[in-house]
Amino acid sequence: MPSACEHNNTVMIARRDGVDYVECLDCREIFEAEDLEPVGVEADDE
Repeated sequence: MPSACEHNNTVMIARRDGVDYVECLDCREIFEAEDLEPVGVEADDE
């Protein structure tokens, strides 16, 4: 079973209605750029 691609090597290919689309140069998958952005976790200061 092949390992999952981490999409580290991407290029922006299009922008439509404010959404950027990128292509992974390793696996050739195309997806929305926001799907790659890490989600920040806020620490609770107690």
